[in-house]
Amino acid sequence: MELGGTAMSLLLLLVLAASPLQQARAVGGGRPRVPAILVFGDSIVDTGNNNAVLTLTKSNFRPYGKDLNGGVPTGRFSNGRIPTDFVASRLGLKDLVPAYLGTDLSDDDLCTGVSFASGGTGYDPLTSTLVAVLPMQEELNMFAEYKERLAGVVGDEAAAAGIVAESLFLVCAGSDDIANNYYLAPVRPLQYDISAYVDFLVEQACDFIRQLYQQGARRIAVLGMPPVGCVPSQRTLAGGLARDCDPARNHAAQLYNSRLKEEVVLLQKELACQRIGYVDIYDVLQDMITNPCKYGFEVSTRGCCGTGDLEVSLLCNQLTAPTCPDDRKYVFWDSFHPTEKAYEIIVDYLFPRYIENLL
Repeated sequence: MELGGTAMSLLLLLVLAASPLQQARAVGGGRPRVPAILVFGDSIVDTGNNNAVLTLTKSNFRPYGKDLNGGVPTGRFSNGRIPTDFVASRLGLKDLVPAYLGTDLSDDDLCTGVSFASGGTGYDPLTSTLVAVLPMQEELNMFAEYKERLAGVVGDEAAAAGIVAESLFLVCAGSDDIANNYYLAPVRPLQYDISAYVDFLVEQACDFIRQLYQQGARRIAVLGMPPVGCVPSQRTLAGGLARDCDPARNHAAQLYNSRLKEEVVLLQKELACQRIGYVDIYDVLQDMITNPCKYGFEVSTRGCCGTGDLEVSLLCNQLTAPTCPDDRKYVFWDSFHPTEKAYEIIVDYLFPRYIENLL
């Protein structure tokens, strides 16, 4: 039976007045796979928390975000959406995950998930101190505060705990520990060789996961490190005149990944929780860098912003760093972070192989 004009108008008004999640269901979207996504880590998954932090590690200015929301920068370290957003979309939750800090969060935002991540942070507390961003422990503190706010929205602590237990937790850190701390700052190399430092990072990562579990998390995706030595800035700093990938940094990332993967298996047994999973991001990004044409890219050794060799954060700005004509031809947006297109390809690859197993 066809709807009359008045009935159709009323239905449209109801859809427009609903929350984004309700809109998706009304227009025919399926039921979300989990109630919320809760994100921790560094600039790969920071959706704008650093906007509210007194640090130079920011991206809330152009040309960052040029392909998102009409070109208004949000604090995401890319030209558009980042992995956090693509995973949320695949889960049927929302297209953009808001930052917990500096954002006027609605009840629906709180119920469907936020990001606590801070660009430039790491598992090593010294890493965040070097660039004046939020340490991972502070992200946990914000999560505890978030749970109190969530309980206020849904009515009681038990209901909030139920949402937390069913939500997907995404944890992404470690790259800054290797790239910006161990290989650039003078302290840690005097205290550890790279093997011992990797062990230290894995220990810190596992402790972080335990604390998440103690706070109610039951579905936790723990991302490994990318090929840090092939990131444009690291090629420039350590790759010689040819700007080759740096084998030392890549070896550190691979060593970390292998040990983290082993420890995650042990954590599953220790915590009696099979829905804690390691996510390997190294191989897919390495393949994109080595074989860019396979994925529709033309440039994989430089970023789109400025020369693409070193520009990141404040150095990637519209006054001194013009962007490439077509960022969809580039794997990297700036000298450290992939483009929106690259991120989407990475999430499309990772989701069925890793994330699905945690749902």
